[in-house]
Amino acid sequence: MSASTGTRAGREVATTSSPASVVDGLMLLAGIYTAVSPWVIHFYRTNPYLTENNLIMGLGVALVALGTSLAPQRMHRFAWTLVPLGFWLILSPAVVTASHGVSAGIVWSNTCTGGAVCLLGVIAAIRVADASG
Repeated sequence: MSASTGTRAGREVATTSSPASVVDGLMLLAGIYTAVSPWVIHFYRTNPYLTENNLIMGLGVALVALGTSLAPQRMHRFAWTLVPLGFWLILSPAVVTASHGVSAGIVWSNTCTGGAVCLLGVIAAIRVADASG
């Protein structure tokens, strides 16, 4: 067995194991929640720019999560992209709505979801790095 085959086998085990499935599932839930949060927290009328931001970011996170679930050997290399997406979710209420007031619910929702996305992205990226050698 060559080194490349061993690395590939290790990566496959790390990306298709039960903990990896849990991380992928939580990433998908975080993405879906982010996309629907303007309607859950009822700020879709008062902050249209933040509504668009959360919808696009949520769909992006969900897309990465689906990709890591459906094609783990190829897509887990992109798990690190969730870290900057999570940071943007944390910062976006202050940046996108600079001239508008945002409620505490919006800030808490984006901060908690962004923190979860960052953490899950770090966990997924570490799992892939450990599997690669």
